[in-house]
Amino acid sequence: MFDNKKDIIQFVSTIDGLENIEECRPKPAKFYMPEWFKNIPSKDPNTVKKCPSFPDFFSQGYVVPMWVDTRIIYNKELDHWGQESSIPGLDMTFHQNSQLIDYVSPYFNGVQGNFVFKANSPWRIITPPGWSVLQLPMFYNFNQKWSVFPGIIDTDTIHEANQQILYHGDNELITINRGEPLAVYIPFKRKRLNFSVRGQTEKDKKLFRVDDLKIAGKFIGSGAYRAMQRDRDNNVR
Repeated sequence: MFDNKKDIIQFVSTIDGLENIEECRPKPAKFYMPEWFKNIPSKDPNTVKKCPSFPDFFSQGYVVPMWVDTRIIYNKELDHWGQESSIPGLDMTFHQNSQLIDYVSPYFNGVQGNFVFKANSPWRIITPPGWSVLQLPMFYNFNQKWSVFPGIIDTDTIHEANQQILYHGDNELITINRGEPLAVYIPFKRKRLNFSVRGQTEKDKKLFRVDDLKIAGKFIGSGAYRAMQRDRDNNVR
């Protein structure tokens, strides 16, 4: 019987002991912040490091890392694929090109993908009723060898989360190492919002003006945006 505890997302290993291997454990996304971002000097106020949208994005969701060293290869001319796992039984399978590649030339980070592998993940994801997860690639890792397709999984009823890996090479042997981040999973509550498109009102103009002054009234990087977030969280407007 699944334990659907309130406000908890659960990553359950189907391989006994895998949950005890630190580099294989899913973790909050903040633990996988890209090295290039962390290496930007904090004292420089004119870099993306001072833009709150970046750390806010890096702190969203949970990352599933690769659980075993795996090599993949695909020869486009021969239409031949191969893969090898360091642990037999944890192999990848594939999606035939007739399922997707024959109809589109997918690109990611400016590189074309030629084949789709399927990672048979040993991790199952359980969320409370009404919650799903958004599966996303590791956008800011800028990986040009492979990427994971985005998608949505209703993990309150479907707990299997196998990654569809787009192979960007052509007859190039690519290794995905154990512990390397595969994809990030962002939980969200399934609730539809009403939709409207309109011009701004006088009330809107006043609201936007206050927002502009809150940000423009402080030097870049001095925390104006964070102050607005605190006001929001404290119901101050």
